[in-house]
Amino acid sequence: MYIMKPRIAAILLLLLSVSTLAARPQKREVIIDTICNAPLKEMLKVANRFCYQFQACPDSLFSWAYLGMGEAEVTESKTKESRDAIQLLYKERVYDPKLKTGDVAIDIYVLGVRWWKDQHLGTKYVLSRPSHAQYPLTAHMTATYSGSILHGGDCIFRMEPISPDKTRVHYEFSLTFGKVLSAFISDKTWKNAIEWRFVTILENLVECAETGTVSEKVRGPQK
Repeated sequence: MYIMKPRIAAILLLLLSVSTLAARPQKREVIIDTICNAPLKEMLKVANRFCYQFQACPDSLFSWAYLGMGEAEVTESKTKESRDAIQLLYKERVYDPKLKTGDVAIDIYVLGVRWWKDQHLGTKYVLSRPSHAQYPLTAHMTATYSGSILHGGDCIFRMEPISPDKTRVHYEFSLTFGKVLSAFISDKTWKNAIEWRFVTILENLVECAETGTVSEKVRGPQK
């Protein structure tokens, strides 16, 4: 049986005592509509690549899709509003290419302390189009979690051509947190630690479709 260390228990109690003064939404999401200056086939290729690597080899994403999302420089203190307040450590991976399903074991760190170990992130990827039309194409990756800290998530790219070299992209990235973790995530924590990363992913994917690569930039939450 796992026994919570005093340090972790103290941090948890402190955070909950402050955070639960007001109810936090369990579902948080980023929704963006944009134009990619590249043909549909290029944007689709990039969306497929992102979803595949997310399922099968997530560490590969740090070389392009996650550029600009690395840890911030070490400071004297890290608060729950810091950009790295919540961090994931990827571990074992299992991927079924026929079913397009994946399973990744992760450890979750809050303020540099591992709160949860060996949580399993299961994913399913589906590419679809309307039954009555050729477009839009929808690349949809659904995530489920083994524990109660996260209930699930969705990553959606809805794409349709508006000219031979332009693609309209509707992007959604959402997470549904368990009650304990949602109590920790205030609006400021969401903005500073999580939301800007989902925005950066789309920016990087669109850049990759348009130019074939992603340039390193200084990225972070908007002040």
